[in-house]
Amino acid sequence: VVVVQNASVLELKKALRRHVQLRQARQGGVQHLSWKYIWRTYHLTYAGEKLADDRKKLREYGIRNRDEVNFIKKLRK
Repeated sequence: VVVVQNASVLELKKALRRHVQLRQARQGGVQHLSWKYIWRTYHLTYAGEKLADDRKKLREYGIRNRDEVNFIKKLRK
């Protein structure tokens, strides 16, 4: 997924959403995913740190070119 150098976490989430939707359309997979459910159920993480603040810049988390961001399931309270 490609985002600009000074992108925020929210912009990364939007880019992920676009990427998955385009991929699903090309492969003929599931037509609709509930992104509201996905963001409620999973955290994006980088180097063990949750990307919790949507307004924070990726650079502030130390994310650079070709770094890997993961989904982890949120724990129930």
